[in-house]
Amino acid sequence: MYKNIKNRSQKLPDIQKEFIKFVLIGTFSVMVDLVLYYIFLEIFPEKFLSLLTNEMASKALSFIGGLAVTYYFNLYWTWKLRGYPQGGFMLRFTILYSGSLILNVFTNSSFLYLLHNSNIFDSTPHKYLIAFIVATALSGILNFI
Repeated sequence: MYKNIKNRSQKLPDIQKEFIKFVLIGTFSVMVDLVLYYIFLEIFPEKFLSLLTNEMASKALSFIGGLAVTYYFNLYWTWKLRGYPQGGFMLRFTILYSGSLILNVFTNSSFLYLLHNSNIFDSTPHKYLIAFIVATALSGILNFI
């Protein structure tokens, strides 16, 4: 059975292999992000460092946790880079994921505001999960493009 799976995977074009790895790593990264998000929501005070709401700080730090997973697994499995990546790669990665972090936190905060302050959504359950999913979907699309 293992040989059969291995033979089929060797026949896939490189872009399909990379996409499959991207999806697997992304799924694991999102799970890490979600678990950390709920942990941070519980442990951080309502105002975090007097500058951010608990939701903003939780989302930013959970995203960074998921980002670490994404970076490590993509570096060694998808991109198969060995050693320390060179400056151009690091600069592109940093710019892309910095933009993604800002988009993710902004979208999450905006949706939470909308879900909590609009009468239409008063009875909507799982508001934090809905905001998380929308924010993650938007930043995931940005990252793959």
